[in-house]
Amino acid sequence: MTSIRARSIGFAAAAVVALATGLGCGVLSAANNAVHNISAISDLADKINNSGAATYQADYRLDDGSTVTVAQQPPNSADIGTKARYLATADAFYLCEQGDGKWTCEKTPNTGGADPQSAAIAAGMTGNGFISAPMAVAVLTAAAIVPHAKVDMTTQSIAGQRSTCATVSNLEQAQRDPTQTPKVSDFTVCVTDQGILARFSGTATDGKKARVELTKYSPAVDPELFRPPAGATINDTTELTQPSQPTKS
Repeated sequence: MTSIRARSIGFAAAAVVALATGLGCGVLSAANNAVHNISAISDLADKINNSGAATYQADYRLDDGSTVTVAQQPPNSADIGTKARYLATADAFYLCEQGDGKWTCEKTPNTGGADPQSAAIAAGMTGNGFISAPMAVAVLTAAAIVPHAKVDMTTQSIAGQRSTCATVSNLEQAQRDPTQTPKVSDFTVCVTDQGILARFSGTATDGKKARVELTKYSPAVDPELFRPPAGATINDTTELTQPSQPTKS
């Protein structure tokens, strides 16, 4: 089960690392700007965090044209791509991948009610460039205290849902690591009034873009989404295999 795990964990993960490692003493010299940014985007992060108890089903389109379905009905959640899916239930976690027309799933017991690696696993499994809601929060939190970052707030309708968007730009100078190429130049996070991630888009300094956008939302959920694919081979394990970090081309 390596083909999809070898894909990029996503633009968001790279952005968190790049921004978090580029802060330094500049935060103090730009304290006023940081305070403004934190105030401007904290509501978005809070909305996403507070939606953890919500029940919903959402379809997303990725930059490469593929689709991902995210479903949640606590304590159950599912991140489902075309050939891979990550499931969390009250009893177990499942990591499933399709190969040669057959599904194979790793299964590990849920002993604590939450998997701290779920955001990275979901991103690595469900599609190239998929951004999960927790990863979007991490990016927002990291960018809020970047010196000289510019935050613009707008309101849009995405998939028929009223959404608040934060566009964060002027990030290049915060990423001081000369070995990191390309760097993140800007990104946008949009969140619906219900706290559902509606859009994540970003641009790197080499012009490449990443985009995840909500295409359909429903407060009702198909319970079959929280079950492994029919006929799947289930392999019990003590720990799910983590997605690989992307390799440079």
